[in-house]
Amino acid sequence: MNNVTKRCFIVALALGLFAFTTGSALAAKKVKTEDELIAQLGSAKEKEVISALQQMEKLYPASTSCQAAIKPLLADSRKPVARKAARVLGIMNAPVSDADLKNIATLLKSADKAEIIDGLKALRGLKAQSLIPEITPLLQNPNKNVVRDACRTLAVLGDKSLIPTLKPLLEVSDLAVQKDAADAIAILREK
Repeated sequence: MNNVTKRCFIVALALGLFAFTTGSALAAKKVKTEDELIAQLGSAKEKEVISALQQMEKLYPASTSCQAAIKPLLADSRKPVARKAARVLGIMNAPVSDADLKNIATLLKSADKAEIIDGLKALRGLKAQSLIPEITPLLQNPNKNVVRDACRTLAVLGDKSLIPTLKPLLEVSDLAVQKDAADAIAILREK
C-alpha cells in the first residue's frame, strides 16, 4: 500500500510539474510586444486583427503608438474589425480627430443594433460632443437596448440642455428604458 501511495504521489508531482511548465510556456508565448501587436494589425485575417486589438486594450492601454495604429482600422471594410477598433479607442480614451469620429459615427447609422451599440459605447470614452446631434435620434430607435445605450452615452457626453429631450422616455412602458433615462437626467442635472 505504501508503494502505491508513493507512486501516486510521484505521478501527481510529475503531472503538476508538466502542467506548470506547459502553462508557463504558453503564457509567455502569448504575450506580445507592442511592436508585434501593431504589426499584427496589418493581417488579412480578421481574427488575428481582433486578437491584437484585444491584447492592446489590456497590455498597452495608454500607448500612443497603439492608438495611432488602431485609428486607420475605424474605416476597415471588415465591420467586426472597425467595431472593435472603435471600442478599444474608447476604452483607451484616445484623442481622436473629426475624421475618426466620422468613421465611428457610421456605426450609429447601421441597421445592425450591435454595431450601433458598439458605436455608442466607444463614444463614451472619447471627446465626441460633436456627435450628440447624431445620437439623439437614436432615442426613437425601435430597439430598447439602442435607446438605453443612447441614454447612457448622452449622459456622458451631454449637458443639461439634453434633459428635455430625455424626459419623454420617463413615460414609455419599458421600465429599463425609464430607469436609464432617469439615470441620464440625474447625471446631466449635476453637470
